[in-house]
Amino acid sequence: MANIRQFIQSDESAKQMVEFADSFAGEIYRSVSTSQIRNIYGTVKKLEMTGLNPKTYRQLLLLKPKLAYAKGREKNRKKREDYGQLEIIIGQAIDAIDPNKVETFTRFCQFFEAILAYHKAHGGK
Repeated sequence: MANIRQFIQSDESAKQMVEFADSFAGEIYRSVSTSQIRNIYGTVKKLEMTGLNPKTYRQLLLLKPKLAYAKGREKNRKKREDYGQLEIIIGQAIDAIDPNKVETFTRFCQFFEAILAYHKAHGGK
């Protein structure tokens, strides 16, 4: 398992982050739809536009139950498992954000965007 925390907290791990996003998206693209990912990503982009502050950070933390809810609604076992993996990965990335360091929030947004982009590149619908 990749060290998600390192992706968010260090500029030096950008190459590994991109490689992980590509690999991970390749694993889930058949089960998790682009619209499911974009639903969460849209929220992240709105928060990114407002910038990191205590309110934004709180809303980021609240993405975790939103992901859990989406996973729980999924009836297909394989899709639920893959959505669960997305929930874990994004949850770890959110946990790695330092509310006092804007650059960690920026890296989180870049990480999420890379997953979405590779998901689509792999053929996600």
